[in-house]
This record gives sequence, structure tokens and C-alpha cells, in this order.
Amino acid sequence: MKHRIRFSLLMAAALSTGSLRATDDFAQGDLALVFYSVSNPAPGSFGTEYYVFNLGPASSFRENTQNNVSVKTVNPTISNANIAADLSSVFGPGWADDGTVRMMVVGTIQGGQSANGDTSRTIYFSAARTSLNSGQTGYDAMTPFTYVQGNAGGNTLSSSVRAAINNNLTTFLYTSTNGAITAGNVTSGANISGTRITTSVFTPLSTFVPPSQPNYFQTLENPTVILRPGTLPGTANVEAAVDVFRILNNLTTNAPDLTSGSSSGDAVVGQGQYIGAITLDTAGNLKVQAVGASAPAANFASWAAENNVTGGPQGDSDLDGISNLLEYALNLNLTGSDGSPGTVSGRTTTFTKRAVAVTNNDITYAIEESDDLGISDAWAVVTPTTNTTSEISYTLPLGSPKKFARLVVTQVP
Repeated sequence: MKHRIRFSLLMAAALSTGSLRATDDFAQGDLALVFYSVSNPAPGSFGTEYYVFNLGPASSFRENTQNNVSVKTVNPTISNANIAADLSSVFGPGWADDGTVRMMVVGTIQGGQSANGDTSRTIYFSAARTSLNSGQTGYDAMTPFTYVQGNAGGNTLSSSVRAAINNNLTTFLYTSTNGAITAGNVTSGANISGTRITTSVFTPLSTFVPPSQPNYFQTLENPTVILRPGTLPGTANVEAAVDVFRILNNLTTNAPDLTSGSSSGDAVVGQGQYIGAITLDTAGNLKVQAVGASAPAANFASWAAENNVTGGPQGDSDLDGISNLLEYALNLNLTGSDGSPGTVSGRTTTFTKRAVAVTNNDITYAIEESDDLGISDAWAVVTPTTNTTSEISYTLPLGSPKKFARLVVTQVP
């Protein structure tokens, strides 16, 4: 089965860059996906910028029962679930492999306030996930993670520690010396759900995390995962993942116990209750994984089933004019419009490959060329300019008054 995309220099005029602006300040109960860097091989130097992506209300993720879906599927108000351009801009092109970038999820409800079923001083905190193999979260027996408070040996954060974490998260997210994280305090990025922040603008993140501080937000628990070379076990393309936990400060009749979501038990004051995992793949896409779920999709059929893609390879599940097979092959957004499926620079057009499709060899990619769209000069396969595991590109030759090329994607039976 073949699906084709034609491209030419005319595509350059049709490419959309989108608007460039930063997100506004975080609302009570929003989850912050935070990235920062530490120099390597000489640790101790905190980066001058960090990047914060607003995942939106924690309640959307808290009650989620879907697995291996885009964060935009869980929270449709997210502008775009891909943050590769911003990560490259802030941390450089080696963000996925150089070992200097950290990722975490944090959130809190300020004292005296409540939001979306969470009571005052409810905390959201993450921890590094070691694998996405079925039935594994990196913790004992798949039970919700419980924080161990120093040498006390307990599994509950005391009220004083919860208050300290809440105060620090409040300072970080809402009440810095120059105001909260707002568009006026950040540099515009390609993704309007994210903010690029210079640490000198307000109380820097280094106030709360190593190497500048010996602990994380005044707790011994480390909320971060390091983006390292390679991929996470149990996956073909997941760069890093963090499990996210909710820590209640008190229980009321308005506080959901999470039994309808990914949690395996009721909430307990002061203990971490698992609500799911946030994953970042090598192409910069953000997804949500549910507890005890199977590994990400292994081919087109399982990818379509796990992501509720309907209509088969030739269908158009998200009604953006691009077939499902092309969405799969070219690592496109399966829940909304993608605009152009490739990028054009001068005479060169480049397409991104989906890592899972490459790993499982269920898709082939080829470039064909013709002088007149195949009318009298038949389409013929040519050698791509680049053809790696992550992309395929072609540069139209000089010296011809008219030349057309197209990408041909074929599903392997």
C-alpha cells in the first residue's frame, strides 16, 4: 500500500510558522513541565535559562485513563504537543543526548485556595521512571510511590515538609520578585504553551534544585530525570519519562480519591499517589502513559489502536487532509492539523521519520522525480540527499527549467 506526498519549491510559500508568543502565568492547579541544564563534565554550573511547559489543569491528567496518547489528547487546550524546536533553541541541538538537561513535573495549590477538586497546599511532584515495559513503573509492585522522609524512615511527608515544598513551589510558579511566570518575563518560543525563562529574571530555579542547593524544594525526593543518550527500556523512541504523584495536604468531601484514574488506591494525606507518567520522545513529542499499561505501539496497527486512530491507513482520523499512514510514517500530530508535513529550505525539502516505524521496519520511504508530474516523464526513484533513521530529504537539482519530486511512503505487509 502506497501513500504519496508531492513536494516542490512552491511548498515554501505555503509553510506556516505560526505565531510566536509565550504562555501566560500558571493558574492554580496547573502542572508545570520544567527543563533545566547543568554543565557537563564539570557539574556545579547551573544553566542561564530554563524552559517551562504548561500542561494545564492537573485534574485532566489526574482522572485520565488513556494510555500512550498525546498530552494534547488529555488537555485539548495545549497548542502543540511537540517541543523539539524550543528545546533546541534553549539547550542546543544535543538536548536529547548530551546528558546535561533535566526534566521534571511540579505543581501546587497556594495556601488558602483550591482548584479542580484539589484542596489548599496540594502538591504535584515527579520522579524518574526507569522503564516503560508492561507492568513496570520503576517502583515496588506498581504501588503508588510513597515519599521517604530522610532518616525518619516513614512513607509520609510531614505537614511542615509539605508546607515548605508548597511555599517553594508557590514562589517558583506564582509569586517571584517580579511577578509570576508571565509573558513579560520570558522569551517567546515556537510553542505558545511553553515559556523560555532566563534565570536572572526572577528567583532562579537553582534556588530549589541541585547543584546550587543540596535538596529539591526542601525535600530529599528528586523530581528530575536526566535526558541521556539512548532510549528508555520498553520503548523504541522515548527519551525520558517521569511518573507524576499527587500529595494531598488534607482530605475533604470535595477531594477526589482518584480511583477512576490511573491510581490503584485512595488518596492518603502526605503520601504520593500515582496519576500517570509524562514521556518525551526523541522527536520532542509529549505523551501520557497510564499505570501498568503495555509498551508503546510496535507498528501501524497497534499504534492506531492505542491512539484511537480510525479509518485504516488511508483514512484521515483527525480530518486534516493527511492520511493516517502518513501521520504514522512522518511522526505527525494525530489529533489535529499539521499544516505542511515537511519543511522547505531553499531547494531542499525534509521529512521527519517516526522512530517506531523505522525500528519495526513496517514503513519504507523513497523519493521520486519527474519533469512534468509523470505526464510524459514517468516518476522515477532517485537517491535522497539524506536518508537517516530520523529523516529523509531531497535537494532539487539546478539546471532544469522545471523539476518535481515527491515522497512515497509504503506500508510493509
